[in-house]
Amino acid sequence: MADLEVPSGPAPERRPEGPPPGGPIATTLTRVAVTTFAVLFTIHLLDYLDRWALAGVLKRVQVDLGMSDGQAGSLNFYFLLTFSLISPIMGFAGDRLRRTWLLAGGVGLWSLATVGTGLVRSYGELTVARSLLGIGEATYGVLAPTILADLFRRESRARAMAAFYLAMPLGYAMGVFGAAWIATNSPDWLAGTGLERWAGWRMAFFIVGGPGLLAAFFCLFLPEPTRGASEDIDPERARAAEGVRPTKEDYADLAVNSSYTYCVFGQATFTFAFGGLAYWLPSYLDRVKGFGSERAALVVGLSGGLSAIIGMTLGGWLADKLSKTNPRALFLVPGLSMILAVPFVIATVFARSDAFIIGSMFLAMTLMLMNTGPCSAVIANVVTPNMRGVAFAVSIFFIHVLGDLWSPWLMGLASDYLGHPEVMASWIGERLQAIGAEPVEQEDGSYRNLTAGMLVVVPAILLGGCVLLAGARHLPREMALMLAKLRSSATARGK
Repeated sequence: MADLEVPSGPAPERRPEGPPPGGPIATTLTRVAVTTFAVLFTIHLLDYLDRWALAGVLKRVQVDLGMSDGQAGSLNFYFLLTFSLISPIMGFAGDRLRRTWLLAGGVGLWSLATVGTGLVRSYGELTVARSLLGIGEATYGVLAPTILADLFRRESRARAMAAFYLAMPLGYAMGVFGAAWIATNSPDWLAGTGLERWAGWRMAFFIVGGPGLLAAFFCLFLPEPTRGASEDIDPERARAAEGVRPTKEDYADLAVNSSYTYCVFGQATFTFAFGGLAYWLPSYLDRVKGFGSERAALVVGLSGGLSAIIGMTLGGWLADKLSKTNPRALFLVPGLSMILAVPFVIATVFARSDAFIIGSMFLAMTLMLMNTGPCSAVIANVVTPNMRGVAFAVSIFFIHVLGDLWSPWLMGLASDYLGHPEVMASWIGERLQAIGAEPVEQEDGSYRNLTAGMLVVVPAILLGGCVLLAGARHLPREMALMLAKLRSSATARGK
């Protein structure tokens, strides 16, 4: 398969080989697809709710466990380190084993880790809990998109992926605000019960982690679709192709697949920026802009949820619509939206009016989130179904290792370092003060410069947009190459 050549230029016109789209197979597939999508979306919502609950109570955890901004930022590092390292293993397993059973194990593990976070007594124990969370979530993050790619055809794949990934910011919003709200109100609930020591941020993790244990049970009963069932290929040939194992040459081809590599690197820069902003925004609005912890969590949560609905829906719809005549739109839409987000991120950091801060934050997040559906569709469209698990896993590995594995930590370190009076007295400090990035005194009397820390992400956003735009020229040829490989492998298997 590695030596197969396809002429350059626009993708050839599709000629479906199987039953007509309106036939009974398509009807059954649609019914199964909708049901499976609903279950996977709900679990994805719980995934991000559990992941981001920490951001909503981070200030409380820091005070209780005595952590600096650098230590607080490193918690995301430990989570994403295990998440990234386990992802390739899960991708390899997912291309060979029943994916729904693997999902059940992953969902159960991350839910137990979330509940366990409420029991920690030190920074060290918290890093262990976050690491276990990463192992569990790696399973789901890798395998769920491959199942969806087997259920939704190319013509609607960007919208399906965008809708699925809506759970990310919605779960973020629910996790950030929900955890903050539970932490604030749980002391009243538990007063006089003898359970007062579990009130506050600990109770938040007990409550948000519990539903995942039930979700793990439901994963055991999800149907397992045939790999490649949604492609323009006869169902019998899709089942034949499913049994073909990728060769070393196929994996080597993935490394030189330009659409794939540009997409992965573009997503890495987005993840660096968005992951850092999502982690620190509630604390920034509280500590620097004076919103208060609960109001900051509410503002970020609502803005994130609404911007996700608009940004992801618009990005998926626009990319699908434009790609009917120009497949390159799957790159052009997210690339342009990333570049347009830059001025609004800067305005969020430096605006003084509450309304201006909230409006700029909403527009920045909306534009940045337009990339998720189209970029996931690119990966599904240029990789054969029998190695999509590995493709998504490698993608997850690199977007986090090059992205938000570092950004929250680097932003926290920048806040600590650039808050020192002697640093602010240097030429660096003078330039930061000239643009309004000044330290703020904390409750313990120390000074931290979280404004300067927030600026770390701006170059990454601009770079990501440029990378995605550069990848557009390769896409039509590599989409045609994938379909040709799939048909070739099915024919070879049937002989």
